[in-house]
Amino acid sequence: MGTTISFGIQKGGVGKTTTTAISSFLLADMGYRVLAVDFDSQGNLTGMLTQRNIYDFTEHTVLQALKEKDPIPYIHQVRDNLDLLPAEDFLSILPRYLYREYKGHPTTLLRETLDVVKAEYDFILIDLPPNLGDHTINGLTASDYAVVMLQSEPFCYDALDRYLEFLGGAQENTNPDLVLAGILTTMLDARATIDSSILDQAKDDFEDLVFESVIRRRSRIKEFSIEGIQNRLKADRVALAPYESFIKELISRVKERQVQ
Repeated sequence: MGTTISFGIQKGGVGKTTTTAISSFLLADMGYRVLAVDFDSQGNLTGMLTQRNIYDFTEHTVLQALKEKDPIPYIHQVRDNLDLLPAEDFLSILPRYLYREYKGHPTTLLRETLDVVKAEYDFILIDLPPNLGDHTINGLTASDYAVVMLQSEPFCYDALDRYLEFLGGAQENTNPDLVLAGILTTMLDARATIDSSILDQAKDDFEDLVFESVIRRRSRIKEFSIEGIQNRLKADRVALAPYESFIKELISRVKERQVQ
């Protein structure tokens, strides 16, 4: 049975999609069977992993999978060991579907849909949207573990407590088995004193919940969104190294929890 991990916080531009994409890529490279789920109607994960226009997938996306409670016809192979359940902007109508047409519980639809294929994968990674609405509660309800993103800037840090409260609500009401895997610091600018101060504050406030791995700003990471993720050049390897460190930590935390 696979392990489902979501990446989220209610702020945009903090590295959720990039981290989900690169983590999926690296896990697949390690030999794990991975399904990446784009659960953001912007479709950026879809674009980054496939290098195609998101509208190429219209009517063949996670939205149709949810309506049929069957993801199998809508899963697209990206590369060896890596599949994608894509999204485009019609995913934004999900709340209307949940409350006007769907007859089941509105928070458990994604979990029930992914359960169909969960045994086929080692990891299912969900890219959540930057809000605290129905998409996010469905994503957390479907997850075994949640990675909370922390861009090292004040507004994102201010959002952290509320997201953790929201996650706690999911644990209490819809998914008692959900585990907070940890808080991942992203887009850190080593030249900015405030970035380092925010990281230090997070470690003081949340201690071991903060991953030791830190994702720093690098221009090569931005280029991956245009060119696709690559691991050929020295610049690629340097850019990917912090994510490799994070993946090792994440797997260690998951395995440690499974042993308990």
